[in-house]
Amino acid sequence: MISERITFIDTIPERKSEVQNFIAEWYSTSDVIQANTSGSTGLAKTISLEKSKMIISAKKTLSFLGLKKGDTALLCLSISTIAGKMMLVRAIVGELNLVIGPIDSNPLQQIRQRIDFVAMVPLQFQNSIENNSEKLKAIKAIIVGGGPISSKMENQAITSNVKAFQTYGMTETISHVALREIGNKKDLRYHALEGISFSEQNEQLIINYPEIGIVDLHTTDLVTLSNSTSFEWIGRADFIINVGGIKLNPEEIEKVLADYISVPFIISSIKDDKLGEIIILLIEGNDCVVLDEIALQEKLTKFAIPKSTYNIPVFSRTLSGKINRIETLKLLHII
Repeated sequence: MISERITFIDTIPERKSEVQNFIAEWYSTSDVIQANTSGSTGLAKTISLEKSKMIISAKKTLSFLGLKKGDTALLCLSISTIAGKMMLVRAIVGELNLVIGPIDSNPLQQIRQRIDFVAMVPLQFQNSIENNSEKLKAIKAIIVGGGPISSKMENQAITSNVKAFQTYGMTETISHVALREIGNKKDLRYHALEGISFSEQNEQLIINYPEIGIVDLHTTDLVTLSNSTSFEWIGRADFIINVGGIKLNPEEIEKVLADYISVPFIISSIKDDKLGEIIILLIEGNDCVVLDEIALQEKLTKFAIPKSTYNIPVFSRTLSGKINRIETLKLLHII
């Protein structure tokens, strides 16, 4: 039983109860596990995931990362998310030892034992590079998901000699279907796990994953397809902002601005009588951010440079910790 291979560092009773409840649900007679979608582009919903398909997904990840029986994984994500659930499933399927750490922005801080495998969100990854780079570097298998990786993080991974993979996937695909090596500037593509293939329509990714019954799953992710098993991710089609007939991707703008802004932020838009929409910058907290427009003109078109900056005390976030763009924009009372 997995219970015999679990060590709890997180002493919060609710955390232990969450893990125990999941284990009980996994070993129950039910063929499915209930999971919540992230709600990053709309309302979150509860869906049923077949345990047999979760096992298939877990085996693919274990194989890709070269993990073996007896290796030790760190769980520093909420069990309420598919990412947290899948870390437990991978430990069960791969017969891994499992350390249950706190759901913290700096998850390696309290870790004293050897860790072979960890899944993190970008904020955890960045804080670990900055504060516990030696511990992070010693982990042989690191996956990062739940949001975009900034160019700053890419460079930090290179200079710190940390090897990690950014994941691409969703709840409907039962965790990730492709991975990209962070910091590998020679290859920015995501590469499919075995048995998964891709196509595209109107530059939007289509996923085929026959082993779990997925055929032609249409996404709203804009990609440049290299072949049937690799693509470069551009952004989400449903986030596109139209400024005077020019389509702008906020996530591409954010990649540029990440080199100039050290606090959480997103690019959004407000209505404009002349152009239809204009680009704005939303900052979390009360920090005063002043952009150097002259420097930005070398990297962004004039329409992509934010025309106004607004401070929002606390951004809205999904269960998995992603910034919820739609709900965050609603907090801007001028809309």
